[in-house]
Amino acid sequence: MFYVHMLLLLAVIFVGIRYGGIAFGLLGGLGVSILSFFFGIAPGQPPIGVMLIILAVVAASATLEAQVALNS
Repeated sequence: MFYVHMLLLLAVIFVGIRYGGIAFGLLGGLGVSILSFFFGIAPGQPPIGVMLIILAVVAASATLEAQVALNS
């Protein structure tokens, strides 16, 4: 059963890469939905710490970019 799950996950990732952009995120959600609803696998907890670090980096980058635009 592990190999079926892994094959499904890889197929969804490769299709998402092919379409790119927002489709990659949507197909990732579709893969998690299929695994949770059809195979009964409980999804894990979201990585809140990592998401907050990414948010801080994006906010700092936007602030620096705005500062550069004001000085030009």
